Amino acid sequence: MIASKPFILYSIPKSRTTQALLQGNKIKPAWDQVTSFLLNCTTTTALSPVNIELSAYEACRDDKHPEITKKFITELKKEFGKGKTEPIAEGYPNFITWELEKKDLNRALNYLLAGQPWPRFTFGPVELLTTYDFRLIEPSTKKELPGQEYSSDLMVWLGRKCSANTSLYFPFEKPTKGFTGYLNKIEKYLPFKLEQKYLRLGRPNKGRTANTYSKL
Repeated sequence: MIASKPFILYSIPKSRTTQALLQGNKIKPAWDQVTSFLLNCTTTTALSPVNIELSAYEACRDDKHPEITKKFITELKKEFGKGKTEPIAEGYPNFITWELEKKDLNRALNYLLAGQPWPRFTFGPVELLTTYDFRLIEPSTKKELPGQEYSSDLMVWLGRKCSANTSLYFPFEKPTKGFTGYLNKIEKYLPFKLEQKYLRLGRPNKGRTANTYSKL
């Protein structure tokens, strides 16, 4: 969908892939901050993701103690079923994924929490990905910001490393005091560092065939 009016977008470049969560790799405080952000600044909650994916990775050739990853995979198959097995890439070992339902989320979180500190392997060894779609709200009133033509999204990875990726669509046509004020309100809830250089102004092109972007 092409926008009908300008908007402000926050997203990191594709080359970055993810941002570290502010609470580092401590799963419980990182999850708590994600929960707080979604509750106070969006129309969704941490327990209502649109997608939940749990992954476990086999050890690579040079990894020590491959029996540890085998143990994790056996435990997770017992807990969540067979899953889907496929190679990480050509010449690499396999990983197993489980597409979970919302009712399984707490069990997956508890498994991650119980396994801390997670040992270092080339991949994984266990990661939980949750994905959210939402509209932004005013933290004090919990009312949805008017004029949002796009849904925002947030992807959260929890495991030995905790990180996120997001696209936040702000319904402001330019960086006014209203936008700055709203940004200040939600920044304390964000589970990642807001990097101002990745805020961009989006608008439809003259032919209204695509959106174009420029720095604020």
